[in-house]
Amino acid sequence: MWCVPTGDDPVAELNDRQRLAVLQSLIPPQAGTLTAITPLKSFALGLNAERSLVSGRTVRIGNAAQTLHPVAGQGLNLGLRDTYALVQALRQSSNLDKALRRVEWSRNPDRWSMIAATDFLARSFTWRLPGLAAARGLGLAALQALPPVKSALARQMMFGRR
Repeated sequence: MWCVPTGDDPVAELNDRQRLAVLQSLIPPQAGTLTAITPLKSFALGLNAERSLVSGRTVRIGNAAQTLHPVAGQGLNLGLRDTYALVQALRQSSNLDKALRRVEWSRNPDRWSMIAATDFLARSFTWRLPGLAAARGLGLAALQALPPVKSALARQMMFGRR
């Protein structure tokens, strides 16, 4: 997946064989050899988020509430956490309106921090500032070298703010 402005796509003009060669050059040898790829597809990506999950007695979950850039694959995780919070709130309260207000209030910190994080990550990969690519690489290498930090970040991304 390339996340680039439309006019700056480095593989758009390449044929499948050429794109396969580019991809193969980017993956480590331990990953094996790529033998085929699917045709190139292009999607305009952007952040779209409803201000609230709840409107009256309607609850928006998943892509109905927000569409996130797939940079970290967090859209599904966020939708699952929203669903879990809704089920828990409905189980714990006999008052539907109160339960829905609880869902709205309890999900905001996790929801908005994940929206901001994925949007920031996606945008940061398109910035063309001198040294930024090296800084990103160093940050990712540091994360790889610090397993406890990497695990904590993975837990945060999977299970959200608790």
